[in-house]
Amino acid sequence: MLKDFVSNAALLIASFSIMGVLFKDKPLYPSSPLSSKLYWGICFGILGNVLMSFSIQVSPNIYADLRHLAIVIAGAFGGYIPAIIAAILIAIGRIILFGFNSSAILPASGAFLTGIVCGFISALNIHRTAKAFIMNLCGLVIISIIFMIRIDNSEVLRNVLTMHNLISLAGGLFGYHFFVFVVDSNETQSQLKHSLIRVKETEERFRLLAEYSSDMITMHNDQAEYIYISPAVREVIQFQYPELLGKKLETFIHPDDVERTNNMYERALQKGSAESTYRYRSKFGDYVWIESTLKSVPYQEAGEKKVIIVSRNITKRKLTEQKLQEANELLNRLSYMDGLTGIANRRFFDETLLSEWSNALDHHAPITLVMFDIDYFKKYNDTYGHLKGDWCLQTIAQAVNQLFPEHSRGAFCRYGGEEFALILPSADREKGLQAAQQVKDTVHSLKVPHKSSEIADIITLSIGIATMYPTKSILPDSLIKEADSALYFSKTRGRNTISINEKPERIPT
Repeated sequence: MLKDFVSNAALLIASFSIMGVLFKDKPLYPSSPLSSKLYWGICFGILGNVLMSFSIQVSPNIYADLRHLAIVIAGAFGGYIPAIIAAILIAIGRIILFGFNSSAILPASGAFLTGIVCGFISALNIHRTAKAFIMNLCGLVIISIIFMIRIDNSEVLRNVLTMHNLISLAGGLFGYHFFVFVVDSNETQSQLKHSLIRVKETEERFRLLAEYSSDMITMHNDQAEYIYISPAVREVIQFQYPELLGKKLETFIHPDDVERTNNMYERALQKGSAESTYRYRSKFGDYVWIESTLKSVPYQEAGEKKVIIVSRNITKRKLTEQKLQEANELLNRLSYMDGLTGIANRRFFDETLLSEWSNALDHHAPITLVMFDIDYFKKYNDTYGHLKGDWCLQTIAQAVNQLFPEHSRGAFCRYGGEEFALILPSADREKGLQAAQQVKDTVHSLKVPHKSSEIADIITLSIGIATMYPTKSILPDSLIKEADSALYFSKTRGRNTISINEKPERIPT
């Protein structure tokens, strides 16, 4: 009898495996669709009838098997609907297989009652394992009562109940967990299948985006070597896919941009993202401007991080920006340039004097201002005309400007009208006097005719020099006032002279 019960249990478990394969796409849960519950209820009903076909005959009209476990598993996993369906089919099968008689009514009723009880227990808010155990116990109680009613021999009854209950409890426990394994395996396979589908869809979307994107999409390993290049590479940098594969990114970067680009790549590996603009050598050997956004891939393969770079050619935009920058620089220069003479204007003078004054104050250094104008310039205009007067101003300005190029410490400006100013940072009176004498000699060497002058027949200059050590209590205007006073003193002393500060001392020509 033990062998027969074990065979019955083995048949039960094998059937669970077959059912799991047949209905792997229709998992059984209390929340499953009604159709799935119907399928499973019918299958469990058929399983119960199969178990009855291999039942153990205890006496001429008494058979023992594990049919109730089919109802128990149906109720534990699917609720009352599959349990009731399985119970009804088993009850009908009991009558069909063993004949419609009084001895068949009681087992059939017991099967139906087991289905009702299991359906009721399935609604309880307890763990599924506990439900299955309680259902199995209830089923065994019902079957035991039927055996006690129908078996008169106490020894046979004891043997049947002992064997049946032992195999039912052990087989039920094993069968339950085996069915859990079948359900979980099917669920895992289903999740894997859907995951693979999602991965494939994601890959297809990525490939579609990469192939039709106007931006170049590349993937690199932690050595910055190309391992994937999108078709846009032909449009962006004119290379073909095989020409870049396996080569390092820095191979194609302008030498001046390599260090910055490598730092950008390391930042992407460490921080997760980075952005950069750099020059990239195209297939034709010229350099194009590239703007790139880098993202490190969130997974690792073989211990190496991957970096995806989305790049676009911004050469036209960069050229436009450079032209705009050049235009702004030109406008900035023009805003500090005197339109007539081409040298620095009054605005540049004011800002430079303020800056150099502050610098001299910080370093406790002197600052010298040389101011000069053209003697009898109004008479020059009246005699030669304003066009000639403009020429005269331009000639003198350019000649003096060559003495003090942009890289020198001096700043030469047109102060206004025929008056000019020279700022000499860190220069004392002696250096100021040397500069003034140099200016005076340069203009004298031009020998620009001036027949209306009252002191010479050529253009001459009157020059004033002022030197100060800036303090917080003195403003830069004080230096201008001192230099202007010295210039006025030169004019009152006959012009064509150089005067220093307010001293009446006159330096002869």
